[in-house]
Amino acid sequence: MALGAGPTHVLRLVFASTAISVGGGLLAGLVLSLALKGVLSRWAQGSSMDAAVVLAVVAILMAAATVACVLPAYRASSIDPVTALRYE
Repeated sequence: MALGAGPTHVLRLVFASTAISVGGGLLAGLVLSLALKGVLSRWAQGSSMDAAVVLAVVAILMAAATVACVLPAYRASSIDPVTALRYE
């Protein structure tokens, strides 16, 4: 914000970096679960790739990441640039 970015840009930056991290983790988890389907099917009863369960897990993880991202994004967008530069 000290270099001219507005609160909207700061919020977008925080949410974009979180989306990239969470998206990469979800993609890696889905690829690994597909690759290890045989091992997972021995642990779970029935199919290890039930679409409803996979979608529910993805939705829960995305909601948790959004909730975890809101407070830091709000704090980063509401900080006074002069105060931040003074402490750097």
